[in-house]
Amino acid sequence: MKQAIMGVTAGAALLLTATPAVAAPKDPLAALRAQLVAGKGVSFSFRMHGQSTPLTQTGRLQFGKKGIAASDITGKLATGDDEKPADDFGGGEDPSALATAMGKPERTIRIGRTSYVSGGPMSAGLPEGKTWYKQSPGWTSGMTALFGGFVNAADPSTLKALLARSKRSGSTYKGSMMVKDLLKASDWSRATMWWKLDSGVKVNWTLAVGSSGLPVKLTTRLENKKTGVSKTAMEMRYTKWGAKVSIKAPAASTVTTKLDSEKATLQLPPAPKR
Repeated sequence: MKQAIMGVTAGAALLLTATPAVAAPKDPLAALRAQLVAGKGVSFSFRMHGQSTPLTQTGRLQFGKKGIAASDITGKLATGDDEKPADDFGGGEDPSALATAMGKPERTIRIGRTSYVSGGPMSAGLPEGKTWYKQSPGWTSGMTALFGGFVNAADPSTLKALLARSKRSGSTYKGSMMVKDLLKASDWSRATMWWKLDSGVKVNWTLAVGSSGLPVKLTTRLENKKTGVSKTAMEMRYTKWGAKVSIKAPAASTVTTKLDSEKATLQLPPAPKR
């Protein structure tokens, strides 16, 4: 009997030693910094859930040694007959024309701090023969950025701020912070948010990372002290980490730095110089 018990105990010990140890999650910020190689980058897709006029975005980010060196983003609002995106922007003399413009895909190329915008609501103000509006310093995205995409975990400064205010559970990080504090910490947010939110607005997030530690999905919701947490969720997914990315400026002959003020329904404000 004693020998049998000893045999069972030994067998149990053998099973315990054979069970692989659970690896600690890799540091997401260190994993991201390892990706900062010139000519390499990542692709992303963005969409909104829970709103009648959802925004979809697709884009590529090109890295440099310090962070995002260039970006190429196309955003589109899924407008319909019963939806009035013009009202979301304060209307206008010709809401139908503005709604039509809002339905056009809007592409923004940003290299360094210089941006080129094509399509979208500003396209109506482009001079004949020109298809791109240049702004320097410029924004990461155009008018469609108003509907989301201002939090980007592929930006080192943003990811650092998110992780510092998160609680981890497995491979998921959850946290929140005031948008005004995000703007102080995040290079991406400062270069994307051309509009202002109330000082009391907070952003909540859930960040999922893969086995490599790199971001896979970032879900954000805004929270207001008066209205509570928004029902609209903003979701950004990341793919093709480490792929070759080369983002070029449009041909100079297609670019203008001036818009026709009489035809332009909407214009971007000046971008921050910092």
